Amino acid sequence: MKNLITDIEGILVGCAEDHRFSTGVTVLSGPNPFTAAVDVRGGGAGTRETEILKLESSIGRVDAIVLSGGSAFGLDASSEVQKLLLEEGKGYKVKDHSIPLVSSAVIFDLIQSDNYWENNVSIWNILANKAYKNLSDNFLLGSKGAGYGANTATVKGGQGSASSEVELSDGKKIKVGSLVINNAVGNPLLNDGPNFLSGHLEVNNEFGGLALSDQKYDGKIRAKRISNDFEQLNTVIGIIATDAPLNRMQLKRMSIMCHGSISRSIHPSHTPMDGDTIFAISTSDKSCDVSEEISKLDLTIISSIASDTFSRACNRAIFEAKNIGGKPSWKDLFEN
Repeated sequence: MKNLITDIEGILVGCAEDHRFSTGVTVLSGPNPFTAAVDVRGGGAGTRETEILKLESSIGRVDAIVLSGGSAFGLDASSEVQKLLLEEGKGYKVKDHSIPLVSSAVIFDLIQSDNYWENNVSIWNILANKAYKNLSDNFLLGSKGAGYGANTATVKGGQGSASSEVELSDGKKIKVGSLVINNAVGNPLLNDGPNFLSGHLEVNNEFGGLALSDQKYDGKIRAKRISNDFEQLNTVIGIIATDAPLNRMQLKRMSIMCHGSISRSIHPSHTPMDGDTIFAISTSDKSCDVSEEISKLDLTIISSIASDTFSRACNRAIFEAKNIGGKPSWKDLFEN
C-alpha cells in the first residue's frame, strides 16, 4: 500500500497549484460515482452541493469531490470539474441527460498572496481543469493541491493522506483512506516542540518517527497561539473513504466519528473561525470481500480506524509541507 487514499480501488486524485497566488485545487474522482455523506462542524464553512448528501436527500451520490483554496471564489472550481465530467458522459441520469454531481469545500488562503487575485478569480477554474486532468492513483503531499497555501497556528499547513487495512469481527478485511487539507486555526504540535498532538498514532515513521514526548501541556503557550492567529479564517477539510459497502447513514456516522480526529490532532478545533468539513465516501467496490450488511460492531471498528487514519493524514500534511515564503515548515524548524 502507498499510504494514500488511492489505495482504495476506484479512487483517483489530481492536484494543481499556482505559485503566483499561493493557492491550489485537489480533485477526487473515479470511474464510478461514490455513495457519500458529509458532516460540517466548523463555524465558518465554505461548501457547495452538500445538501444532496444529507440523509433526507434523494441523491446521496457524487461523481467527484473538490477541495480548493480561494475561499468562496474557490467553490467555482466545482463548475469546471462538472463540465469535464459532462464531457465524459458521467453524472446523474435524468431521461436523456446527465447531470454530474460535484461536492466541494474550501479553505481560506487568500492572505498568502500579495498578488491581486481579485482580478484573477478564474484561477481556480483553471487549476480545477489541471487537477482533473492529473487524476492518478499516486499524488504528492505537503505543499500540493489545495494544501499549497495552507497554514496552521504554528507551522505551514498542507495536504495529507493515509490509509489502513481493517479486519472486521468475522476476520474479513476492508480498507479505509483519508485525504486532508490542514489549514487549522489551532496548533497541531505539543507546545512549541516538534511532537504532534496525535503522534502516538504514527505508522512506519510516516511523520518523523519521534518518540512520545514527556512534555506536559502548557495552556499559556496554547492561549498565546490562539490570540496571535484567531482573526485568520482557517479550517480543516477532508475526505474519509472506504471500500466497505456502507450506506449513507453509516457513512454519516463515520464522518461524525472522524471529526474527533481533528480534535485529537489540532487544538482548538471546530472554532467560530474554522470551517471543518469531512466528506465520507464508499466505493462499494467488489474487491472488498464484504457483501452482507455492515453490523454496528463492524461500523464502529471501521470508523475507529478511519478516525486514526484521518489523524495521521492531518499530521502528514504538516510533516511533508515545504515553506513557500510564509510560515516556517515543520522541517524548517525541527529537521536536523
